[in-house]
Amino acid sequence: MKKKRKSNKRKSRTRQITLICIVILSLLYTFIYKQNNSQNVEIVKVSTVSQHLDANKTDNNVGGNEVNESQEIDKSKPDNIDDESINPRANRKQIEVDKNSFDAGKIQGFLSKNIKINDGKKIAFLTFDDGPSTTVTPKVLEILKRNDIKATFFIVGKQVEENPGAKNLLLEIYKDGHAVGNHTYSHNYSKLYPAGKVDTNAFMEEIIKTSEIMRAVLGQDFDTKVIRFPGGHPSWKGTEQIDSQLEATGYKYIDWNALVGDSEGGTRTKNQIINRYKQTFVGQEKVVILMHDTYGKNSTAEALQYIIDDLKGKGYEFKTLK
Repeated sequence: MKKKRKSNKRKSRTRQITLICIVILSLLYTFIYKQNNSQNVEIVKVSTVSQHLDANKTDNNVGGNEVNESQEIDKSKPDNIDDESINPRANRKQIEVDKNSFDAGKIQGFLSKNIKINDGKKIAFLTFDDGPSTTVTPKVLEILKRNDIKATFFIVGKQVEENPGAKNLLLEIYKDGHAVGNHTYSHNYSKLYPAGKVDTNAFMEEIIKTSEIMRAVLGQDFDTKVIRFPGGHPSWKGTEQIDSQLEATGYKYIDWNALVGDSEGGTRTKNQIINRYKQTFVGQEKVVILMHDTYGKNSTAEALQYIIDDLKGKGYEFKTLK
């Protein structure tokens, strides 16, 4: 009997010890699990933060430019401050072009279809064709700068491509805040207008080629949709196809309603330039003046100050075409 009691006691103790061991192991397992889980949570958090930082770096790295210390410092600058050392294209000069520009589409409609612009403003558009030249363009730019006036320059691609000095002048035109328009590559009437009729394919090829030349100088982000036909749009037959293509691609062509006669044959004196200006400018509320800054047009530069003073005296403001 006593042996049975002792045996039962041993079994009871064994069960108690077993239960205690199970409880201890259970608590230990729970503790270890929580620790591991906590570490995993921290790893996830760190990973998430790392991904967020990497995403921010990617956003600031569009175009493949690394974020460096100078750019980090620039973030503390006011939004209206730009740094030309980081992006020479995005400077105050470009902002000035926007401030001084006028919708070229409205001027195209005004000149080609007599669509009125009823804003009551007297606006003059000084336009220069066939450049840039190393002899006349610098003089024109100096006069414009002295008077704080912006103009529109219709560029011939061949002039830029064949002359390093012309490349520098094109960049100066752009940086000074003037508008840049496309005046074809060759300015060759025989090629562009065989038998007096527009060759649409040849014309568009030259527009595209000149655009590429200008982007090579001014940056791949540069674009202009303002063009001028060599000789003027009304001078040529068969313009229906080219007009349709220009409209479809967003180009605006700009003619003129006043001129200085510097392309009407022979060398003109300063007085002759001024007299021709007086003949063609008769108080148009919106006046687009045709001038040239190519080689041999020194008299145009000499007469420019008179033209500016005359327009100012008659209450005109000056705009570019964009």
